[in-house]
Amino acid sequence: MSEAAGWQFDVEVHPAGWRFPAGPSWLAGWIFAGENRFVTDLRAWIDGRPFLGLHGLPKPGLDLKFLGRQGPPYSGWVIQVTPHRGAALLRLEARDPAGLWTEFFRVAISVAPDAPECPPPPALSSRLAGLVPPLLRLHAQRPLAPLAGLADEVVSAALAVPLNSLPNPPFHGALEEPRDTGWLRYGRLSVTGWLAHRTAKIRRVTALADAVQESALLHGLARADIGNVFADLPGREHSQFVGHVDLPANQGAPALLKVFAELDNGEKHLAFAQRFAPRVIAGADAPLPPLSRRTFARTLWALRGSARRHGLPLGPGAALLAAAKTAWHTYEAEAPARVRHHRPPAVVAAGPADNSPLRVLVATHNLNFEGAPWFIFELARHLTAQPGVSVCVLSPQEGPMRRVFEAAGMPVEVVDVSPALASASPAEFTASLHAAVKTDWSQIDLLVANTMVSFWAVHLATVVQKPSLLYVHESSAIRRFFEPVMAPALFPLVEEAFRAATRVVFTADSSRTVFDYLDHDHFRLLPSWVDVARIDAFAAAHEKAALRRKHGLDPAAVLLINIGSICERKGQHIYLRAAELLREELRHTYPGKRIKWVMVGARPGLYLDSLRQEAELHGLDNVVFLPETGEIHDFYRLADVFVCTSFEESFPRVLLESAAFRLPIVSTNVNGIAEMLAPDEAWLVPPGDRYQLAEAVKAALAAHFTGDTGRVERARATIVRRFHEANSLPLHLALAREAARR
Repeated sequence: MSEAAGWQFDVEVHPAGWRFPAGPSWLAGWIFAGENRFVTDLRAWIDGRPFLGLHGLPKPGLDLKFLGRQGPPYSGWVIQVTPHRGAALLRLEARDPAGLWTEFFRVAISVAPDAPECPPPPALSSRLAGLVPPLLRLHAQRPLAPLAGLADEVVSAALAVPLNSLPNPPFHGALEEPRDTGWLRYGRLSVTGWLAHRTAKIRRVTALADAVQESALLHGLARADIGNVFADLPGREHSQFVGHVDLPANQGAPALLKVFAELDNGEKHLAFAQRFAPRVIAGADAPLPPLSRRTFARTLWALRGSARRHGLPLGPGAALLAAAKTAWHTYEAEAPARVRHHRPPAVVAAGPADNSPLRVLVATHNLNFEGAPWFIFELARHLTAQPGVSVCVLSPQEGPMRRVFEAAGMPVEVVDVSPALASASPAEFTASLHAAVKTDWSQIDLLVANTMVSFWAVHLATVVQKPSLLYVHESSAIRRFFEPVMAPALFPLVEEAFRAATRVVFTADSSRTVFDYLDHDHFRLLPSWVDVARIDAFAAAHEKAALRRKHGLDPAAVLLINIGSICERKGQHIYLRAAELLREELRHTYPGKRIKWVMVGARPGLYLDSLRQEAELHGLDNVVFLPETGEIHDFYRLADVFVCTSFEESFPRVLLESAAFRLPIVSTNVNGIAEMLAPDEAWLVPPGDRYQLAEAVKAALAAHFTGDTGRVERARATIVRRFHEANSLPLHLALAREAARR
């Protein structure tokens, strides 16, 4: 056992005397970074050639010795290297969570004379287009770090030889996702494949993409095609696995996924190891810096210097120029849009009384019990309360909100626009849309489209020359938002809907700036609202313990409540991680107190299944899942602390209502939330960070137990002053009438 850089380690497997034969050789050992520290990657250098290893492999005896449990983090590692003839030095490096590589071992080596010569390094021209974007992102993340050092990180990562692993008999299987690219949604990587064992039963399949958070995959799902290849393989009919694993935002590329199989005899085996390039399609991403020719030129120069230090030839001049042009076009297409309008949007004022007839068609993206449909319902209800105003509703999806609209006197029609949204071209989109929607526009004075997903309704209104309001609740750029679900050829149609709408309405300025380049002085920023009087009346009429008994919750427990559709964007997996982190600490801090983590908004699907399995895997018996409900005020009233874990939100009404109900609020600080609550009114944390979320929950619980209501009362006062419905809704009505007149 040796120590270096504060780590304990041992290289247990290596050639005798460090004399390498020709061909591949294995190195193996273990490394322990110390309490509350861990290794996120491992690599070997043979002279100037890097080889990536497999780190974080179980070492049962050592893991138990160092951690007092079996892990993760796991301490084992293996690396396969192929030293070239004449190589003289081997170095081992480990990466820490901050992304810093540190050498912890070096040794002089010799290599058999019949070993292959050192392979020629690739030319910079062949790699340049792929090196520029990651270097630009690193530079945006760490602007004070020397660009030359960042370039060395990117180049060495691109040159490293990866080590992947497939199952060995008696295991059989295939990892189908990820392959070379891993798709990330809100910090989670999709994992799919199949796995079976010839002689034993697989009890559990788990996966790791970081050092510490092991996730359960759903295994044993039906798989019909395996028998075509392995007709005699036991368990082949139910060998499918699916699920997600967490991937930290600062994870290096290429990242490493490990999939483990635990047998019914307790043995744990590495089934798959796969290196992949992470690609974010939803959620927080490392942005490119604003478009700048100077920044681009400095990036090219830094990569040129790094290539020289790594011994890479530049390549032909024409190839270098072509690669640089490709890199520039990529940068130009993906860099953040520049804000054109630095002036505030036009002010909307409540107009004089107007009782003229107004027939409104509301197009909402669905009829689920979600924030956006409730938002548009309350606006529609306010409109129908005005003399001469009537509202009907159009939705492409059925849902429980239909009953809510119809009970308020608003007829609902469900139309299937999915063929239009699945179109490959604008012409096909237009034909499919008009075939699906047969609205009598002669009976409509104004269209109100709810969410960016309802852009199709603006196109319908434009064709018949009817005015429209487009309410945008999203804070994600059009291309990124629609890329997973719609053909790129339709993206310009979404932009055209923004331009064609009579008014585009935002409740958060942070959302407005995302789409600023589409504004021709028709964007409007209006405050959202909360029905304070209704909330106060509800709170006075309902006793907390009675509501808990109604929903099967412990009247004496301390309840942390997360309200919102259980989906990746809402980040309930981070909520679960915080529950795991704090389980033992809260038991010791508040002995005898039953603290429950409640999620309201469960809907059937893989995400919910994976959360349930995660809770079971980690023994979280204090986690409760409850279905989506129209009785949402019950849960504000029965809660002790409200927790929002969303990765993206424009202006979430759950926070307005929580503040009105006088709940302590812990929330991610994303998009419009900072425009709603200040740091002295709620505990605000970055999205996706389970550690900071756990600390904020601890602080909120401490305030709850000590009776400190300072933040609660300040938040309530702010919400009532700025977002009372008596002040906000008349502005939305005035805008609707102004748009209709146009």
